[in-house]
Amino acid sequence: MRHVILYLASLLVLVAAGPGARAQISEPPQLTAAQRATEAPTESDIYCAGFFSRTPVASDLIVLSGQDPGLRFEYGDRDIIFLNKGAESIKAPGGHYMVLRAVKDLNPTEPYPGQRKLVAQMGTMYAEIARIQINIVHKGSSTAEILHACEPVLAGDIAVPLSAHVVPRYREARITDRFAPSSGKAQGVIAAIKGFREAAGGGEVVYVNVGAKENLKPGDYLRIFRSQQSPSQYNVRAGVGNYPTDVMGVQMGRRLTRQELDSLPRTVLGEVMILSVQETSSTGIVTYSWEDLFPGDQLEIE
Repeated sequence: MRHVILYLASLLVLVAAGPGARAQISEPPQLTAAQRATEAPTESDIYCAGFFSRTPVASDLIVLSGQDPGLRFEYGDRDIIFLNKGAESIKAPGGHYMVLRAVKDLNPTEPYPGQRKLVAQMGTMYAEIARIQINIVHKGSSTAEILHACEPVLAGDIAVPLSAHVVPRYREARITDRFAPSSGKAQGVIAAIKGFREAAGGGEVVYVNVGAKENLKPGDYLRIFRSQQSPSQYNVRAGVGNYPTDVMGVQMGRRLTRQELDSLPRTVLGEVMILSVQETSSTGIVTYSWEDLFPGDQLEIE
């Protein structure tokens, strides 16, 4: 489907200067929960989002198994699981922990050239699997209850002390001029989408390559935009370059020059609210989008 979308987009670029073109009138995007100022990200939005880290997460406390070991390999809400550390490391029961798992994209195809290198520079991707509470501390192990599972807990998953996330409520949606010029502030790109999916929309989690070094903090907003030179448009540019403009002597549009392409206004696609911030990356939630978002779409601090 994405290739079809990109192909159609290339056709639009080719015929942009053709006669008889009709102006397209944009309608506001469908309102989402994120656009209602009385609402805020859910606990699942916040604690199931995942993050990139350039510093490896300590992996000395891990999940060993759960009830009915050997018969069950996955554990969910309210299940009991067993951890490999006891009284020598955990001083008292009652503590809340986050279960993490290091993950990576197994798809060998990049959305655009250089995407894998960019993601590698952001560090290791950790999926947030579940929140647990340690109820019993034994001599050499401990027993915990899964309070909320984002996905099934597996043996070998890492457990770390839970860090509370404080994220403001959503603000009123600022649907601005879709062709607004740059804010002049720091820019980055959508480096990846949760689950390493190909596209995202409103209410979905994305990972961006701007973070603490740009003074970002939870609750800040980034504006998403796309231009002809955005990394996400690599396949579109390739398609435009290969598309014939002369069919049996009849001109069917024309290829725009680099100067003409650069003169076209960028298109504002939506906004992202930051949920958590790391040194060189951040995790955010799309509060609204006018259309599908792709890895390589650009963004800037508002």
